[in-house]
Amino acid sequence: MKPQRKSLGRNPLSDAPYRNPGMVLNEQGPGRHPLSDAPSLDLEPVISEQGSGRRILSGALHRRPGVVENEQGSLHPPRRVRRVRKLVEPTRVRVGSWNVGSLTGKLREIVDVAVRRRVNILCVQETKWKGQKAKEVEGTGFKLWYAGTATNKNGVGVLIDKSLKDGVVDVKRVGDRIILVKLVIGDLVLNVISAYAPQVGLNENSKREFWEGLEDMVSSVPVGEKLFIGGDLNSHVGTSSTSFEGVHGGFGFGTRNQEGEEILNFALAYDMFIANTFFRKRTSHLVTFISGQHTSQIDFVLLRKEDRHACLDCKVLPGECVVTQHKLVVADFRFKIRLQRNKHNKVTRTKWWKLKGDVAQTFKERVIEEGPWAEEGDINIMWRKMAVCIRKIASEEFGLSQGNRREVKDTWWWNEDVQKAIKEKKDCYKRLHHDKCAENIEKYRIAKKSAKRAVSRARGQAFDNLYQRLDTKQGEKDIYRMAKIRERKTRDVNQVKCIKDEANQLLVKNEEIKNRWKEYFNKLFNGGNESSTIELDEPFDDNNRGFVRRIQEYEVKEALKRMKVGKAMGPDGIPIEVWRCLGDIAIVWLTKLFNTIFRTNRMPDECRRSTLVPIFKNKGDVQSCTNYRGIKLMSHTMKLWERVIEHRLRKMTSVTQNQFGFMPGRSTMEAIFLLRQLMERFREQKKDLHMVFIDLEKAYDKTLEAKGFRLSRSKTEYMKCDFSAMGYEDGDVSLDG
Repeated sequence: MKPQRKSLGRNPLSDAPYRNPGMVLNEQGPGRHPLSDAPSLDLEPVISEQGSGRRILSGALHRRPGVVENEQGSLHPPRRVRRVRKLVEPTRVRVGSWNVGSLTGKLREIVDVAVRRRVNILCVQETKWKGQKAKEVEGTGFKLWYAGTATNKNGVGVLIDKSLKDGVVDVKRVGDRIILVKLVIGDLVLNVISAYAPQVGLNENSKREFWEGLEDMVSSVPVGEKLFIGGDLNSHVGTSSTSFEGVHGGFGFGTRNQEGEEILNFALAYDMFIANTFFRKRTSHLVTFISGQHTSQIDFVLLRKEDRHACLDCKVLPGECVVTQHKLVVADFRFKIRLQRNKHNKVTRTKWWKLKGDVAQTFKERVIEEGPWAEEGDINIMWRKMAVCIRKIASEEFGLSQGNRREVKDTWWWNEDVQKAIKEKKDCYKRLHHDKCAENIEKYRIAKKSAKRAVSRARGQAFDNLYQRLDTKQGEKDIYRMAKIRERKTRDVNQVKCIKDEANQLLVKNEEIKNRWKEYFNKLFNGGNESSTIELDEPFDDNNRGFVRRIQEYEVKEALKRMKVGKAMGPDGIPIEVWRCLGDIAIVWLTKLFNTIFRTNRMPDECRRSTLVPIFKNKGDVQSCTNYRGIKLMSHTMKLWERVIEHRLRKMTSVTQNQFGFMPGRSTMEAIFLLRQLMERFREQKKDLHMVFIDLEKAYDKTLEAKGFRLSRSKTEYMKCDFSAMGYEDGDVSLDG
């Protein structure tokens, strides 16, 4: 038994003389090399008068010297070496390609294979799934992006593990044979293409459309980004690299055919190489398709030549039984990725949904008792004391959450019976792989049917339980929640990630992304709207003195009733439900607060802050800022203040009956209904109907920056809005969805 190694310092020394030669010190000082004829195996530890020594090389044996003790008889104390975090670290990524035949009933098994084989990105072909969506594989952390048509044919997809799926920033699809997924790892941008070429027997038009689509997809990838193509290309490139040196490595399989020539010409044109052919492997690690006695290599992994040094290995893993004919192809890569030192500060959130029942009554009593209701004077002090008091009591009564989105499962059917049946099928396949006798073939056939039957039975039972639960009163509420969760899981990109700058270059660093959003929204809200104030010939009319009368309590009470509940809060974290819960004492305090704002022409600094959330419009380029709508999350208390002022303005202004949208009882739905009726009547009378649709770009955001607005021709209905006196407005951009 080998002695246990001990780490005792910078140069760990061992006291095992039969393994480690001792320290030899000559007269010139410690650490000198011994004489050439000195014994190399029987040296004992040598202790100098100074009690020090250094590690040396003894003869031809480079072993660790023995333990050195000082005069006090103690070992050298260990030194703690602080590990320095590197800014650039090598990262291994395993990319795979697999023709799965069909994903129906196999997705969980394929994920298990990816986990066991440590595959980070898996390109799958012939999925036979309909639609163009994404799917979360529950309980595994994997996510699948797939593309298919209305028929149960073809279909491709890209399966990405938990560590990389959040880095996906864009997905592109071309029919049911090509899909591209772009993801970001640190400062590295990876483009993964899963392709499924037409079979040999199909017509030439299908093949031409496929290669044209693949060429367009490859051409759209910028030069500075990484590109991988994994797919079933249904062709043979052969063993020889003649005429295609640098593209073909000379270690392929089979005989080259015409389709193989097309692949090699394609790789040559786009400066790529076929990774399968650059590593000398045994036949079982080259063959990707086995059917009876027929073997061939038709699945390939392609990448750019500039990444040749990053490719460590590429081979076939023949021992998986999920798919019997096609084999899994994997390629290992290592990249030096510059890590971003991000501080993930978890934002704590108050559990305001507990504001009901006895807990709400306790909260109300404490706020009424401890709140600074008599505070007056400076608006910032008045607001800050009340806000701090409310947040403190709420955190104690309701508790705090970390703000992480909880993953909710729709249903789960992968039970123990299914796992047992799948394991039995795997064992039978392994025995069949070693010995293809009639008995093993029959056992595998029975085990395969049994596993398929177990999966079908478990899924049916799980859905029956789900339907029974949804039939209850509580289940009616769960239907909308489940629908929302399922819709979110099918999105290609759940939140804003990397975006492009004005030069159409992709930004991957967080600081650059934030600056781009800041520049875009600043230009959108503040730039290009030059206008002058319209002055009237006559002064302000005395008939409109009612505009500046003192705010009354009944106005605040009515505005509070009209406020909607359950809305997202601003940075202050106080919802409108708080003021409703506190009742009359809150209305009195809010009236005093609003009158102070009205009198001093100032609002609390905390209420000036807002959070700007970019929401994708579901059209156009997902990486372009122009395709996002900025939604501001503002303080609910300031929204209540605006509702009071808005109610006063509506009494003094008139809006035409033709205005639809943002009007009570006249939404855009009514306008659409009237337009359809108008079209039907003109069609009945066989008359022409001419309609004009004008879409003003960013019309809602590009409001005038004028210091005054003319509301109508009447001079008595002129209001002067002094925005310059309101001070600044501060805001943040939320990139966390």
